[in-house]
Amino acid sequence: MARELETLRNQREDNGLKSTMSPDTQFDSPEYTLEQSGTAVVTDFGSKEHYQLGDFIIDRDTVVGMFKIFATFLYPHFPVLNPNLSIPAIYDTAPLLFWTIIAIVASHGPLPQHSALVEYVKEPYLAQLRVEILTAPVPLQTLQAIIHLIMWPFHTPRQSHDSSWLYCGVAVNAALYMGLHHSKPPQSLRSIGVPSGSQRARASTWVGCFFASTSLGMHVGVSPHINETTELATIETFVRTYPIPQEFAYQVMVHHTLAKYTTILLENSQEVVSQSLVKLIDTELDGLKSKFLAPWSPRIEMAVLVAKLHLYTMTIIRMQMDLTSREILMKSGYSVALRIVYLSDQGLFHRSNDYPDLSPDVLQRTCPKNYFRALVFATVFLLRFFALNINASPEEQETAKNHVAIAQRFLKAGARDAKDETARAALLLEVLSRQEPMDIDHTKLRVDDRMGASLLFDAITRGHELRQIEVNVEERTPPQQNEAEADQQLPAAEVPPPLVLPEFNDYAEIPQTDVGVMNGFDIPLDFALPQDLWGDSVWGMFGTFAPQY
Repeated sequence: MARELETLRNQREDNGLKSTMSPDTQFDSPEYTLEQSGTAVVTDFGSKEHYQLGDFIIDRDTVVGMFKIFATFLYPHFPVLNPNLSIPAIYDTAPLLFWTIIAIVASHGPLPQHSALVEYVKEPYLAQLRVEILTAPVPLQTLQAIIHLIMWPFHTPRQSHDSSWLYCGVAVNAALYMGLHHSKPPQSLRSIGVPSGSQRARASTWVGCFFASTSLGMHVGVSPHINETTELATIETFVRTYPIPQEFAYQVMVHHTLAKYTTILLENSQEVVSQSLVKLIDTELDGLKSKFLAPWSPRIEMAVLVAKLHLYTMTIIRMQMDLTSREILMKSGYSVALRIVYLSDQGLFHRSNDYPDLSPDVLQRTCPKNYFRALVFATVFLLRFFALNINASPEEQETAKNHVAIAQRFLKAGARDAKDETARAALLLEVLSRQEPMDIDHTKLRVDDRMGASLLFDAITRGHELRQIEVNVEERTPPQQNEAEADQQLPAAEVPPPLVLPEFNDYAEIPQTDVGVMNGFDIPLDFALPQDLWGDSVWGMFGTFAPQY
């Protein structure tokens, strides 16, 4: 064991502190000073009067307004495009990217006149997207469009229909085919079939592809796809070399740290070794601020906290013997989860003096979806390990309950309507909170192989049980086969009538006086529970269900 830890420490010295660059290269070296501000400028000189995609037509003024919203509120979260956003140039050279910007502003923008367009642009946009992502080889501009859609996916009535993780597979494979993971660009050869693009565009796109896929993978319980030493070395080289905004570069390096060690942590089954590895990774995450001098922001802190909470959780759920170490990690996760709820409530969006009348409830819609996932994850952590844990202290239980209530109110305030993702999440937390307190030592997780996301998968299963819904998924068989088997087993006179499933809006089992109040949380609700409370429409918000056929 000592030998394993020493080897890992040496690896950390070689790959972390000294980095994959030369020994005398530092994050704050003047040669690699990151000066890009993270803002973008929109130009519309030469724009058309109207733009059309299928049956959807949009005028020039609306396009300019939507691009300005993108540049002001969305671009700073994910600055992988050239900050000089020329509308006619993007439309002429990268039409799918042009329509992706229009689509995500319609879906996630703060202005109602833009939100009203989503139902008109969504179908023609998705039709065009399906054609282009399946047309090989995928060019750089299409790859840029895909990774933006991963960060800001369309809202779906059932999150099992969220295709973000599938887009990650397309994006990563397209990037590898183009050789974006190499610091030296290839030639634009006919044999490859796609222009190589400028070195800066290639670098920022590869960094964006890594960030989008790794951050989403963490929330769906899949280890990083981009985790090879040479691939991670290229990520760090690009972060140091090119003018990537400091805030975004810091967040990339947080995921870089996780990607470097996650596989090692998952492959170690010894609890003592796992605890030591967590300390090592925790220390390296904290050490980023001394190696990489970036101004503090709530988004930088959020990135570190979410990484730590997933790190702690994936270790906690694997610990069965060393209860003392598990308790220490739970306490660490407790303070981190509280802080995540606080930062979310304070707001992780960007502000602008050009739009002074936009409220925080509206601006939170412009944030990437992973902030929403992180808040729900942190709240479920507080519920299981503290608010509903009979072994937690009364003070911990009360503080956890208060923060669960804060999260629920925050999500409800940001909802556009009762079917919105955030509204469904608020209802989810309300219903989970009405469970009886439990002894977590005797309430084992049913899922423990999905990293930190196992906590959410277990909560989904628990929800199915509470609603007396079958927790296992059975493969569907052709109707003819089912009928033939039934005819063979039963005489014709004994064949039962077709099964009529009960509606999910039957809440007879739940006292009506308690539906609007969180038991023990004292939070009245002024909205109705959804009909499919424990079905995919609520729990599927995490995007982890198998597709329905």
